[in-house]
Amino acid sequence: MIRNFRESDLRDIEEIYERSNEAVSLQVPSGFFKKDKENFSSRTIRQCRNLVFEENGRVTGVISFSEDYIEGLFVLPEYWNRGIGSALLNSALNGRKEFRLQVYADNCRAAEFYKKHGFRAVRSGICRMTGLKYIEMERTELFQ
Repeated sequence: MIRNFRESDLRDIEEIYERSNEAVSLQVPSGFFKKDKENFSSRTIRQCRNLVFEENGRVTGVISFSEDYIEGLFVLPEYWNRGIGSALLNSALNGRKEFRLQVYADNCRAAEFYKKHGFRAVRSGICRMTGLKYIEMERTELFQ
C-alpha cells in the first residue's frame, strides 16, 4: 500500500536510505550513508513530499519529491524486484508533465530503472558531497 509519510516512519526511512545505498556499493568512505541518513531525514524528508510503500505493517520503500524533482527513491534491498520502486515512482508521476533527478553514474541499476520509466540522460556532473559522477535525467511529455 502506498500512503503519505507519517512522522512515525522516520526511523524506518533512515534504515531504508542507509541500507539501499550501502547495497549499491558506491565508492564512498565507509559509513558515509550511515552518517548521511540523518541529513536525508532532517533536510530532504522535511522539505519534500514523501510517499511510502507499506507491506504488512512494514515500511519497505520511500520516494521524496518536489513539484518537478525526485530527491530520492529507496527500497529495502530484500524487497528489490517486487515492483515497489515502480509503484512509488508511478504514484509520484501521477499528473506531472515532467520530472528530473540525479543518479550516480556507477549506480547502473538505478539508471536502467529510470530509463525503463521514460527518463533520459541530459547531462552529467560531480556530486559535491561524495565526489562521484552523477547523471541528470529527465522525463517530459515530449519524450513519452
